[in-house]
Amino acid sequence: MGAMNKPSRSYVISYPVHLDGRRRPTLPSALLKEAGIMAGSQELVARVDGPGRVVLEDPTALLEALQKSVAAHKRKRHIRGSLVDRLLEDRRDDKSLK
Repeated sequence: MGAMNKPSRSYVISYPVHLDGRRRPTLPSALLKEAGIMAGSQELVARVDGPGRVVLEDPTALLEALQKSVAAHKRKRHIRGSLVDRLLEDRRDDKSLK
């Protein structure tokens, strides 16, 4: 079998990850390469995604995904302009704050 290219989305490649005596994981270089993460070059954000499941994410990629999600939500609800501007406008119009 020849060298494998980036896997299609129809299946997932699993990588063994071991914890050392201080509970530090050793992440295989192939896993980091597939995820586009340079070993030792960046900080990752960790979160629990259910029992027995930990997700590591690049903070920049996480922010981009969040921004895309907010933009899609705004388009779906036909919201124009900054949400901060709308909040400030709502506060200015709120008679109970005067």
